[in-house]
Amino acid sequence: MKDPTFDRRKYPRVMTEALVSIARVESADVVAHAVDLSEGGIRFQCVGLEVEFGELLRVTLNLGGSEVSAVGKIVRITELDAFSEELALALVEVDARTLELLHEHLEDFQEA
Repeated sequence: MKDPTFDRRKYPRVMTEALVSIARVESADVVAHAVDLSEGGIRFQCVGLEVEFGELLRVTLNLGGSEVSAVGKIVRITELDAFSEELALALVEVDARTLELLHEHLEDFQEA
């Protein structure tokens, strides 16, 4: 059965199991596990990243063999256990090349 929340979203999301790196804009990266991805944001799980709602983070990931990065604002934080969290970022700084690769990548997943 299709998840009805996916129908209300501005940007369609696809499920993913990609490893991504997450960092405060001026800090070292932390490895995270992406849960889903859209042209407007990304949801991921991470361990040991102490962040606050509204904070800006840089996300770096591989799309079609190309490493791309974007800056997102934390719009949701869900504590999973004592050590890990699930974060949702709304992308706020995305260059044209990254947006194009993201669009192509998402189309490929939706067609599969």
